[in-house]
Amino acid sequence: MSNPQTPVAPRDHFSRIAAKWSHFGPPLRPSPDDTAIVRRFAADLEARARVAVLGLTPEILGCDWPVEVELSAVDHSPRMIEALWPPEKGPANARVVMADWCDMPFSPASLDFVAGDGCYVLQSFPQGYESLTREVTRVLRPGGRFLIRVFLRPDRPESVEDVADALAGGQIGSVHALKLRLLAAVHGASGPGSRLDDVWRAWRTMPAVSAAQAGGPGWTAEEIVGIDSYGGMSARYFLPTLSEFRQVLGAFLGEVACLCGTHELADRCPTLVWKRS
Repeated sequence: MSNPQTPVAPRDHFSRIAAKWSHFGPPLRPSPDDTAIVRRFAADLEARARVAVLGLTPEILGCDWPVEVELSAVDHSPRMIEALWPPEKGPANARVVMADWCDMPFSPASLDFVAGDGCYVLQSFPQGYESLTREVTRVLRPGGRFLIRVFLRPDRPESVEDVADALAGGQIGSVHALKLRLLAAVHGASGPGSRLDDVWRAWRTMPAVSAAQAGGPGWTAEEIVGIDSYGGMSARYFLPTLSEFRQVLGAFLGEVACLCGTHELADRCPTLVWKRS
């Protein structure tokens, strides 16, 4: 249980990521498999369905949405909106709304579908998770769906030393997978969640990337530099286990599906689909 005053990642923290999005890869960025899951459920929407996308993830906004869908992208940060809106692809009548995800300007039971990617990592656990889920439940109509990709800790914890051994053995395929494993490994080490400075300190203890990997896909200088930006940052990410996540959301919504892609660590970032009763 976290203290309600525990600091989480400020939303504008992610505005610095926007310009570097092309240097991110799965599992931190949705893979084509993940995007296909969104398309699969979006295809079931009826004409003029009302949709809200939490955040400005290009892969979600650029999905093959039904032509007449009324899509609103919701983000709190004017810097993120300036950097990423309008998207290269998306419904012709899509609009952006500057608002907090936990206090959206939609009437109760007015939306058919809500989708997001990694949104819960910004929220404290469990209070922030509950607040976001409560708001999504409020705006969904009965029978409406909530699709969300979530970052998780494994049921069996691994230590920073375990991650270092895996890296030394060539068992980690990209710096993106390394980041997610380190976020899970330091979780709870200095208080609730994963403090980004702790991730950076753990990164500094990692063995050197092998000569065969260095500079290759997943290990380019542009991809690796992102982890150095964590140094000195007190913001925290919150990664529950799958059972913890289900326990929180299950108090508000009914689970429809839990689906994973095929990329590295796909089981740690599944897409779950929920339905309002």
